[in-house]
Amino acid sequence: MITKKSYANAAALTARFQREESGIAAVEFAFIAPLLAVFLLGTTTATQGLWAHGKVSQTSSVIGDLIAQENEIDDTIFKSIMDAGPILMEPFPINDLKVEVTAAIACYDDPSKTEGKRPEIFVAWSNGWKDGALVDGKQKPGDALTDAPKQLSIEDSDYLIRTVVTYTHEPTITSKAGHDVEMEEFAYHQPRDNKPITYEQKEGKDPVDCDDLMNR
Repeated sequence: MITKKSYANAAALTARFQREESGIAAVEFAFIAPLLAVFLLGTTTATQGLWAHGKVSQTSSVIGDLIAQENEIDDTIFKSIMDAGPILMEPFPINDLKVEVTAAIACYDDPSKTEGKRPEIFVAWSNGWKDGALVDGKQKPGDALTDAPKQLSIEDSDYLIRTVVTYTHEPTITSKAGHDVEMEEFAYHQPRDNKPITYEQKEGKDPVDCDDLMNR
């Protein structure tokens, strides 16, 4: 049976609870801590992702620049340059890092009238690297270069080096849940001395030529 005394005791306890402030900080922290943890984890994941993307971009740029400094390429030289990839990606794991380099040649219908014209871009040679070994490029000599840049200031028969790096970033926090991030970066270079970069093992003894490619 609830008596007036019981009500009085309950009211006294409620009043005491309302006046008590010693546990407010702990209660507030209990509400805020999960939000802070989520914010911290999200910031860490985003920072790692930006860092990894920067590494992928750097890898494509550096490898393309190293290729552009050569005049003649063979499998040994190509692989030695490609082996810089894992070093440039440190401290991230190699995972499925893949590099594809394509040398292309720009050709015009009339090489004497190139102003305001857009050249046709053809593959001179292509080669790739994955898991520490060389892999064939996707395109063959003489093919029209896929996804060629639309805005180019380039002369007839000039070479263009395209380096494509693909990488799957596995964030430390979300990777076990299968939340990986696919990354891809393109870099374009021209040979340092404006001369063709030959790769006999990939283009054969008869390199592509604009006169033949454009039937002129």
